[in-house]
Amino acid sequence: MKILNPILPIIDSILGSLTTLRSEGKITTQAIERVALQWYESERNILRKTTNTGREVAFRLLKEGQRLKHNDVVFISDERAIVIEILPSEVIVLSPKTLPEMARACYEIGNKHSPLFLDGDEVTLPYDKPMFEWLQSAGFNPQKAERRLSQALRANSAQGHSHSHSHSHDHHSYHHHGDGNWHQH
Repeated sequence: MKILNPILPIIDSILGSLTTLRSEGKITTQAIERVALQWYESERNILRKTTNTGREVAFRLLKEGQRLKHNDVVFISDERAIVIEILPSEVIVLSPKTLPEMARACYEIGNKHSPLFLDGDEVTLPYDKPMFEWLQSAGFNPQKAERRLSQALRANSAQGHSHSHSHSHDHHSYHHHGDGNWHQH
């Protein structure tokens, strides 16, 4: 495959969503090239990937809050636009019926250090069989589905809440990890 302009600048910003930029007339006749990412790759600040046409692109997203989402446009020229595609993956879907149920679900899942995503009024998280079974036993009625994980809750994302499972830092409060034993770090 011949590429006319294989050298692109390092991508350091997100220009907007494909839908918005098309409605504003900023993307009209350009060819669309897609960069396919797994959900966890969208959290990385520095990343090197290849578009669906074989063009290599490099990301260096160092500004606070910059996280790649499905259909984000990261490059526009007269000839092409490069757009992010978050690949669907197996997820657990929760549809809490009340605000207290939503709060309890998010608190319990967050306490297990799993990334959380919002999809409308549903909570989604990467599929994990032990988590799925625990959510069933806790009465949350989880469902298994294929979805794009693209709207992470920042307080509990891989970038936003990072620490080892050895729990070497201080939470300044008592809590438990689903084992019924409350403790303080």
